[in-house]
Amino acid sequence: MLTGGWRVGRIGGVEIRVDPSWGIIAVLITFNFWLFYSDRARFPDLGSGGAGALAVLTAALFFGSVLGHELAHAGMSKARGIPVSGITLFLFGGATHAKVDAKGPADEFLITVVGPLTSAALGVVFLMVHSLGPQTLTHPFSSMFGYLAFINLLLAGFNLLPGFPLDGGRLLRSALWRVMGLQRGTYVAARVGQGVGLLIIAAGVVISISTGDLIEFLWPAFIGWFLFRAASASLVEGDRRQLLQLTTAREVMNAPPPSIPSDLQVAVALERYLMGHEGEAFPVIEDGHVVGFVSPRTARAIPLDRRVRDAMVQGRGVIEARPDETMEAITERLGQERGETVLVVDQGRLVGVIERNDLSRFLRRRVGMPPRPDGQPLR
Repeated sequence: MLTGGWRVGRIGGVEIRVDPSWGIIAVLITFNFWLFYSDRARFPDLGSGGAGALAVLTAALFFGSVLGHELAHAGMSKARGIPVSGITLFLFGGATHAKVDAKGPADEFLITVVGPLTSAALGVVFLMVHSLGPQTLTHPFSSMFGYLAFINLLLAGFNLLPGFPLDGGRLLRSALWRVMGLQRGTYVAARVGQGVGLLIIAAGVVISISTGDLIEFLWPAFIGWFLFRAASASLVEGDRRQLLQLTTAREVMNAPPPSIPSDLQVAVALERYLMGHEGEAFPVIEDGHVVGFVSPRTARAIPLDRRVRDAMVQGRGVIEARPDETMEAITERLGQERGETVLVVDQGRLVGVIERNDLSRFLRRRVGMPPRPDGQPLR
């Protein structure tokens, strides 16, 4: 379930979201197109209003092309039997959210390669329309399609750079995955991605020095920094995933609060457990299972001679887990069920509780070192 960004709709059952950072690049690109079309030397017959309208249309077709690239990833994912939770458009393109890691390297290759191929195909289509020339199109529209052809072909080529998590980096990982396994393949591909990011920054420095124009450095520096950060985040995510695979609920859980029998009288529950614990909730046990929660507020809302089961509320956002269940499986269930709290139950007895903050603290303590390429447990 996607939670970040603004939801703008669904296409083919895939939820489309826009990250707030996308607004920055949308404004910059539209403004850049407006400056291009406002050049009277190139477009003497195009007024200010026409330049603005054409800039908006060009930007819309450009972002539609980016969305088409991501929809190709999503479509292939679904064709390979991999659920797609959605697509998010952000500052430098988009991301398709699908659990490709759960399948195999061949699936990752197929799902990845269709993105650049789609961009290249769109570039060819726009180039063919552009080639119709002034006999069919006015000069501004011919220029627009030529520009879109160039951008899509550039997008296809750029995405094939071996900089994880770009498509080229994922293609590299799919090959490494087959040879050395997912964990080590991700580690190597992410390191290569960091190197690609640094090379792009260095190229920007060389260009800026050779031209004497600082502006020439800004875009390569920004793109290289973004790729370096994304590759670094992939390293941390790989470290996190490895840690969750090796960690059980028993290692993360805290001692549970006292459990209250469901048939206990409310007055007794208030006296023994709830008094002085305003704002807290205690699990209610019936037949060895947690069936709800009771708090001082819910208990006082009913007659004191009633039973606790009458005062409890259902545990929304609560899931149960075994002490030996891996945190990877638990976090996946938390995401699917929108859970906030994990009750660790051993043979019907509540032995621990894990809140989202507990998991975050555990990860902060243990994640931070570079992932072990040999796949050994972190210490």
